[in-house]
Amino acid sequence: MGQSNKRPVITVFKPVKSIRTFEAISDQIRRQIETGVLQPGDKLPSDRELAVQFGVSRNSVREALRILESASILELQQGASGGAFILEGDGSNVSRSISDMMALKQISLQHVTEARVELMNVILRLACENADASDFELLEKNINTTRAAVETNDLELQMESTKDFYTIIAQSTKNPMYTLIVAPISEVVRRFVREAGIRIPIEVVKTREQLLQLLRDRDAEGAIAVLSAHLDTIHEAILHRSHH
Repeated sequence: MGQSNKRPVITVFKPVKSIRTFEAISDQIRRQIETGVLQPGDKLPSDRELAVQFGVSRNSVREALRILESASILELQQGASGGAFILEGDGSNVSRSISDMMALKQISLQHVTEARVELMNVILRLACENADASDFELLEKNINTTRAAVETNDLELQMESTKDFYTIIAQSTKNPMYTLIVAPISEVVRRFVREAGIRIPIEVVKTREQLLQLLRDRDAEGAIAVLSAHLDTIHEAILHRSHH
């Protein structure tokens, strides 16, 4: 994260009195983010200054900051120009939560893939209504990137461009909630695709080109039919390999 052009941030925190002091500290920081006092890119005061404002030990402040970092709310940077910086929300903590729940057997891979299909159906309907020329351009560039990745057998780029493809469609709904939900689910599925060693065939590129045309035509039912069939095929392959 760049450190230039940082706006001055004046924060006023209240002393806390709690058995779990670090939770009270993190709650106050969260509230200042919610109210707009703290914004993405802002740098918090030093842990020494925060300890004075909160009326607690520096260890309590550091523990609170570590909790917020693990929740992807802020980033702790080292060095002379380092410190605690507020992050843009990216849903990465949601992805970790889904993975943790899968590890604990509370949800299964099949639950994730079924939910993904139904979610994309809703998103495609909204995308057909709200997508504009800039969204179509991004999708076209993404498809070209995927084609190049397939032709050069670049598995990592295939995985990254696939995740981006679904994110762009979600963004085209103009409702950021769908992006926040789709991105972590796509990340979880991507991990299983990578572990299964599944590579994208050129037919997938053709399917995405077809889907893009259907979005341009505002054909929601056609887009849903094409993508649902495609996702079912991919998910069956993932589930099959995950059981072997």
